[in-house]
Amino acid sequence: MAEGGAADLDIQRSDIATLLKTSLRKGDTWYLVDSRWFKQWKKYVGFDSWDKYQMGDQNVYPGPIDNSGLLKDGDAQSLKEHLIDELDYILLPTEGWNKLVSWYTLMEGQEPIARKVVEQGMFVKHCKVEVYLTELKLCENGNMNNVVTRRFSKADTIDTIEKEIRKIFNIPDEKETRLWNKYMSNTFEPLNKPDSTIQDAGLYQGQVLVIEQKNEDGTWPRGPSAPKFLLRTVVLTFRKTKVQAEHSESGQLVGVDLNTGERMVAVDVGIWDNSCVKNNFTQSCTVIAINILLVDEIMRAGMSSRKGCIEASLVSSES
Repeated sequence: MAEGGAADLDIQRSDIATLLKTSLRKGDTWYLVDSRWFKQWKKYVGFDSWDKYQMGDQNVYPGPIDNSGLLKDGDAQSLKEHLIDELDYILLPTEGWNKLVSWYTLMEGQEPIARKVVEQGMFVKHCKVEVYLTELKLCENGNMNNVVTRRFSKADTIDTIEKEIRKIFNIPDEKETRLWNKYMSNTFEPLNKPDSTIQDAGLYQGQVLVIEQKNEDGTWPRGPSAPKFLLRTVVLTFRKTKVQAEHSESGQLVGVDLNTGERMVAVDVGIWDNSCVKNNFTQSCTVIAINILLVDEIMRAGMSSRKGCIEASLVSSES
């Protein structure tokens, strides 16, 4: 721990100042540091010109890194809501975090708050540290009432999630399993691309994932194939209206306004050539016609992946 000479503090100041300018790269890990602790550290090392007079003063020594101000009470990894970059916390790349910990240690009982850099944007990609993780609800096919909640990065793969579920429910490595995305009471989608990320798979906050173990006789409890007319979740965004569309058990499309939570049932659904779906949603909003290229497959029993298009018309219910 460097409490002493000005030379040591000069090195600290120089090293961290350089590392704060590190460019974001997809897949890299960055760490959150409470702004209150970091401001105290800046005073101690004379980071800013107006703090030079306090440099090395033991009265402003920051002590171990303390991130308690960022965390919900009683949860070592759950962040408070609505934290703001630079106001509530600063972000440091791995090398910078490791240096601070080697100099000051981390408060006893706390764990590092590590976050991945992910790509965002549909057409113009940009990198961003994913501060708030995606919370998923995990359970076994044979006991869906026993739900365990875990948080994952959008950059985590389906394979990573499956390994975590196996560990949670003590499933032996040699046991063959399948992972399902559960939408409603009896609507499931197979997650059969282990290299896909959470972002690629379109998993959202609070999504329920079910792991299924193969029977001893070689059959599967859920049967050999995906449910008929199972469609990937599609999120439609237009202005301030955001609708999540998914198939119900009956084959209808059901929508949820992600802003208000209001449910909408499709009033007209048709299937053409097994590749196009037409939906009409009734909602209090301006008449909107949206054409979306559906690049993910429409899952059907015994059918291979297909590409299609989905045309959704949001029809105003206002007079």
